[in-house]
Amino acid sequence: MTNASALKKLSMAATGAVMIALGVVETAQAQTIIDTTPSWNGTDSIIEFGEFDTATYGQTFTVGSDNILNDFTFFLNDFDRQSDVVDFAAYVAEWDGSKATGSILYQSVPQSTTNAPGFEQFTFNTGGIGLTSGKQYVAFLSASNFFDGTSGLAGLGAILFQDVYSGGDFVFYNNGSDFSLLTQNAWDGGVGNGFGESAFKASFSQKIASVPEPTTMLGVLAFGALGISSLHKRKQPKTTVKA
Repeated sequence: MTNASALKKLSMAATGAVMIALGVVETAQAQTIIDTTPSWNGTDSIIEFGEFDTATYGQTFTVGSDNILNDFTFFLNDFDRQSDVVDFAAYVAEWDGSKATGSILYQSVPQSTTNAPGFEQFTFNTGGIGLTSGKQYVAFLSASNFFDGTSGLAGLGAILFQDVYSGGDFVFYNNGSDFSLLTQNAWDGGVGNGFGESAFKASFSQKIASVPEPTTMLGVLAFGALGISSLHKRKQPKTTVKA
């Protein structure tokens, strides 16, 4: 390898390290929040969610330029305190305008209401799933995979008869224990059908370049300079001095 070739390779490696430090490695930063709860009175709900009634409740939403879904939140009131709690999980899927479509993009670990008085907040951290800007998706709770033969029922916190979020609607499906129906048939819901919005929150971000501390940048630059200098010294031709 010639001196010029080796020097070029090391220069490229050092430049790559500097680029990583300057932001080629991307991080997510929360920017967009969907939140219907300021319009919620804290007491209204749509009923009844759970086994032996409506197995699936959800909220559709539209993704903007911030397309990394970090977390979402629903509120449940387990008012049927004489029977079983509601066992369920949370999910996210693409929405085709009438039903969930494609594969499930996120599934939570199993959850249960606790029979505590009032509404319980359930927030689900997705780990940051990438969605497509401009498309609609549905975040939903479903008890379908957790039927145990006992009727646990709950109400979903909701803003009744109002369209407070233009990017989506409350939706539901009486699919019983058959989870597969959620991607086969149209769901019900929406303000036009006598419902409103879920009391719902969702947090989104986009990937942005991360800028390191100045000391980190200087360290990377020094490393690159030192490597180039070392290579230059190693490749100096030997000179024979005659007495």
